[in-house]
Amino acid sequence: MYSLYFSPIARKLGLAKTTAWGCALRKVTGGYDTILKGEKNIPFEVIGNTDEYWFADPLLFADGGNVWLFVEAFNKKANKGEIGVFDIMNGKAQNFHILIQTPTHMSYPFVFKHQDEYYMIPETGAAGHIALYKAKNFPYDWEIDTILLEGSVYRDTTVINNGDGKLTLLSYKQEGTNRFNQKNTFTVFSLDIEAKVLIKVYEFIDKKKVNRPAGPCFKANGKAYRVSQKCNRAYGEAMFVYEINQDGKYKNDTAINLFDGSNIKLSTGGKVVLTHTYSQAGGYEVVDYRCLI
Repeated sequence: MYSLYFSPIARKLGLAKTTAWGCALRKVTGGYDTILKGEKNIPFEVIGNTDEYWFADPLLFADGGNVWLFVEAFNKKANKGEIGVFDIMNGKAQNFHILIQTPTHMSYPFVFKHQDEYYMIPETGAAGHIALYKAKNFPYDWEIDTILLEGSVYRDTTVINNGDGKLTLLSYKQEGTNRFNQKNTFTVFSLDIEAKVLIKVYEFIDKKKVNRPAGPCFKANGKAYRVSQKCNRAYGEAMFVYEINQDGKYKNDTAINLFDGSNIKLSTGGKVVLTHTYSQAGGYEVVDYRCLI
């Protein structure tokens, strides 16, 4: 049944059904072994969806000894994603709040800190722009600071702090109306956050659909890595972990691991078939998932 899910015909005929998206959390026990090696001995604790929302695109953020989980909260009634947050306390996701609601779909709330200010770049591809939000009262009160780019659909913008006052943004441009005419472009930007200027540095066409960002970049064992979605058979099929090449172009990064549903053990015992986001911060790690029914 697992392989059957990836047949478009089987899905169209309803032969391979799944749950809604959900998120699951656990304490880190082996550094980045989960995503680098697929370690799955300790189950992830499922964060329950609600009657109003299901959750995806989980991104952890730690600061000052506190940990928060920012998520896409998909409003079932409105049929669009909104931005929400959980407090992580004693290993549990608690005190859920909705943070940002707009007329169009939002997801992938990437939060970062720069010179004691808190910022967020959520995915706002449905609105046709890349928007920079700034916290008025972190983590619960946000406002748009700047529209960095307009007129194109970019997905899952991920921020890398270079430590020199400038930030690197990895994003995924999508053009086309369906899977037959869709063009996907992995794009690298430089952001001068003081001047609020976004400059395109490099891009390449991602014909195989294996480079859409899937969570924060990280360092382990003296090397830098990025996590990307593998979507050539289905959205959320798996994630690749790439060792980042020092040339800064990302096209020549080396794939070192494939992380899919078989690597995720849930506290509920569900059989995971889809996953597309991984994040780690503050001693916790989180994934999103869909299970076979």
